[in-house]
Amino acid sequence: MFNLKKMENILDWIEVGKLSAERDDNLSSYFYDAGVLNNVIKSPTSFLVLGRKGAGKTAVFKYLSENKDQFIEPDDILIPLSFEDYNWNIHSLLKDSDKAVSLAYKQSWLLVMLIESVKAYSNWFIEKGKKVPKEISNCNKLLEKLFDSPIPSIGKIVSRKILSLSKLSLPKAGLDMEEGNFDSIDFGGGEVSFNEVKQEKTLQTHLSENIHNLIDYLESSLEKVSAECPTVYICFDKVDEAWDAASFSASKPVITGLIASSDSLTTTKKNKIRPIVFLREDIFDVLDLNDSNKLREDCGELLHWNARSLHSLILIRIKHFAKKHNIEIPQTLDDLFDRKEMRQRTKPFKYLLKRTMMRPRDLISMTSKVIKNMIDKVEDPFSEEELHYEKLEAASIYEAEPIYSDWLRKEVLEEWQVQMPIIEDLFNAIQNFGSTNFNRKELYTELEKLVPDVTEEGVKEYLRFLFNNSIIGFKLGNSKEWKFKCFYPSQGYLDSSEYRVHEGLVRALNLRESREKDNN
Repeated sequence: MFNLKKMENILDWIEVGKLSAERDDNLSSYFYDAGVLNNVIKSPTSFLVLGRKGAGKTAVFKYLSENKDQFIEPDDILIPLSFEDYNWNIHSLLKDSDKAVSLAYKQSWLLVMLIESVKAYSNWFIEKGKKVPKEISNCNKLLEKLFDSPIPSIGKIVSRKILSLSKLSLPKAGLDMEEGNFDSIDFGGGEVSFNEVKQEKTLQTHLSENIHNLIDYLESSLEKVSAECPTVYICFDKVDEAWDAASFSASKPVITGLIASSDSLTTTKKNKIRPIVFLREDIFDVLDLNDSNKLREDCGELLHWNARSLHSLILIRIKHFAKKHNIEIPQTLDDLFDRKEMRQRTKPFKYLLKRTMMRPRDLISMTSKVIKNMIDKVEDPFSEEELHYEKLEAASIYEAEPIYSDWLRKEVLEEWQVQMPIIEDLFNAIQNFGSTNFNRKELYTELEKLVPDVTEEGVKEYLRFLFNNSIIGFKLGNSKEWKFKCFYPSQGYLDSSEYRVHEGLVRALNLRESREKDNN
């Protein structure tokens, strides 16, 4: 039973939270991830959290950062890092040019994570009132000598200061360094600029050699005290921050190096240093990684949502705001609406879900737009009718569809415009055809007008891409059953006589509905 207070206006209290996890101060109060975090942390081989844009990666990262004790042991250390902290240009000089693309940036990321581990362990011993082991203390002294005191922040490691290592004379044997005597370290004269290193191969080679020697020293020191130390989790978010047309070519190998170094540390550090990388699934798929499928299967957790988990996510959020107003709500979202069924006898939640790509951001966006549509009606300056809603209005779902559909179209374009710039032409070709349903020949005809050198084989691959990203679905044989990847994740692509555009994009592309009736 819907136990709203008598004559309670639902618009006085109902909310679903913000789209952006970074801006949502209530996230910890209604966080829900269907168990992904626990799965990653409990598996000693896992270091990847993959998901499509809008799947909730930053929400998971933020919640873990603010509630670490729910997931890791009390003594364990969590270090949350963001790609917003990095200088991409200078990081590009830290690569090992003699290595394959998949390994070129491996040592630069190893340096970053080992320095973060040294800092974390040093602070941990001090906070526990214990003596800092000689090996950690010596690492601190070395880093302070190289980067100035205090030990460098992540921004300082990948900044102009790192360039000075290209003129550094670092002992290769380690006698002096083992004893903490760093007098033999010589910086050479003056500072060195980014352009100097970029243009001079000798400086690049020396920089790479010094970083390699530094990594060896830090690894050796940490290994000697590992039994005394807790596990340190180093989490990376905003990995797609520089994923745009201007930085795509530079950021792709850097991200590849992050994955390679994380894999290496996860394997070699025996659960003592645990990187966790939050990464868009589409970006992972285009990285130049050896055995990428094996990494996905053995070392990754996919932020995948189904109808039940998405329903729980939205309901938990609504209950949070209802509780603040002492309002008890029902156990299903359908009971929040003023009608049990919509077109073709579809329940409200199913209707909403059909217009999402099974991502939290989609459902939050559409639900919030339904609420906003109702608020606009109440605040209509030209209406003399005083509106009062005890439940959400099903009619507002229809009215909110156009603005939501346009939002979803922009989301998909933003997701793929870098690695698949033809996405815009594909949308335009479908829009020019004008129908929700089309076949391969019709897509080819319209696309050829926009991309003259398109081939039939190319169109086949575009159809596969559109399906794999739930932009289109296809019909199985002569049945009336349409398969979209977001609703049926295990469904592989099949050539079909007919394709259909996702319901959430129909309004934005101004497509006319097919005459065929189904349960949409």
